[in-house]
Amino acid sequence: MSLEILTESGNLHWDFETEPLLVIDPQFRVIHLNRKAREKYRYEGPLPVPCYRLTHGRDNPCPEECPLKEVLKEGRSVIGIHRHLLDDGKILYEKVLASPLFDREGKLVGLVEILVDITPEVEGEIRSRQTVESLLEAFENSRLGILVLDRDFRVVWLNSGIEEFFGLRREEVLGQNKRRLIQERIKFIFEKPEEFAQKVLRTYEDNTYIENFECHVVPAEGRRERWLEHFSQPIKKGHYAGGRVEFYFDITRRKELEREFLAAQKLEVLGRMTAGIAHDFNNILMAIQGFAQLGLIKLKENHPAKRDFERILNSCQRASEIIQKLLTFIKKESFEYYKLDLKKFLLELKPIVRSAAGERITVHYELPEEPLPIKGDETALTQAILNLVINAKEAMPEGGEIFLRAFRDGERAVIEIKDTGIGIPSENLPFIFDPFFTTKELGSGLGLSVVYGIVKSLEGEIQVESTVGEGTTFRLFIPLVSD
Repeated sequence: MSLEILTESGNLHWDFETEPLLVIDPQFRVIHLNRKAREKYRYEGPLPVPCYRLTHGRDNPCPEECPLKEVLKEGRSVIGIHRHLLDDGKILYEKVLASPLFDREGKLVGLVEILVDITPEVEGEIRSRQTVESLLEAFENSRLGILVLDRDFRVVWLNSGIEEFFGLRREEVLGQNKRRLIQERIKFIFEKPEEFAQKVLRTYEDNTYIENFECHVVPAEGRRERWLEHFSQPIKKGHYAGGRVEFYFDITRRKELEREFLAAQKLEVLGRMTAGIAHDFNNILMAIQGFAQLGLIKLKENHPAKRDFERILNSCQRASEIIQKLLTFIKKESFEYYKLDLKKFLLELKPIVRSAAGERITVHYELPEEPLPIKGDETALTQAILNLVINAKEAMPEGGEIFLRAFRDGERAVIEIKDTGIGIPSENLPFIFDPFFTTKELGSGLGLSVVYGIVKSLEGEIQVESTVGEGTTFRLFIPLVSD
């Protein structure tokens, strides 16, 4: 079939037989078909013929939205995709190119429709998507968070790790522009929101490089505190080419181990230095105490200086106790460890714990039914537990509650001491086990250091969680021994 094209230099004729072509009038009747169209629809009958009968085998106009209606109504070209189910069960995908047709006076008299078979391309894209989705499905329940962004940096896929790490629901994120999500929601879950936003948004402006950095998630409702490592890179091939994929690895345990290692190194240096100071100071203290005792002996009962000498001796006693705490922290091997039942020990310690907590504090005890055999020292454990109880008491000057419970956790026994006190600010948590670190006006800064030393000497582990205004929880993990 030949189409006539009007130009200033004359009329041109276009013989189009590359793809099926139909000319349709305003009543949706096909008035012309090229050879490709007749072959496609196997039609050799007379024209005009309703387009819905020729192309869809219908007796009435198509009830659904038809792109040809838009061409005739608006007088502009439309490009669309048609999906046809063939008799053999296969699916045919066609790109529809429909343009308005005008007469010499510019009146709209119909349209020209060209049909391009794009089935191979669409099937290839479907296979590509299925491959990508199967790969992504493998990461759905993995222990890392994954975000896939298209070329407009909209979220097209995320796994459950992102929901857990960020505290966001999938339906809140899918299809959303990541730039807006960062500025309105995501950046605020991090300790340094502006720094996080700047680093990630920079990759969207220049999507050519790999980005890698660490970020600290602050706890809130629906998410817990954790450290994440961000790793992202551009997508260069496939359906989402031009987009970006972001990975978030949970490195919380690694950060904890790094902190413990640095703390152990620092404590080792402090221990060596403190040991020498403590011994020298103890020698000086013994001399002061000795001379003070001689002075008391020589003074008469009613001598005005006698009270001053007694104060000197009291101060010496307190200083001696501080030195003993230092030596306990430094010389962990000074205790003799033997097998004992932690449950029985804690039960016998109950009256002492209640007494140490004071009248304003309610103590709740929870012990398991089965024994908890460990290798330890009752004196050392008593000191560690009472230090934590007194610490909890001082955090609740107006009264409160202490929850002390013990339980089995795999191959370890756990002592958990929880209070409802003022909590510890997050900036102080890394230093609470350091010798001499204290936020109290009259504190020595040795109580928690001693607890740390005792637990480590038992080959155990100590963990702390705290929220300002809600309270603090200490957990002591001690290896169990065979019965």
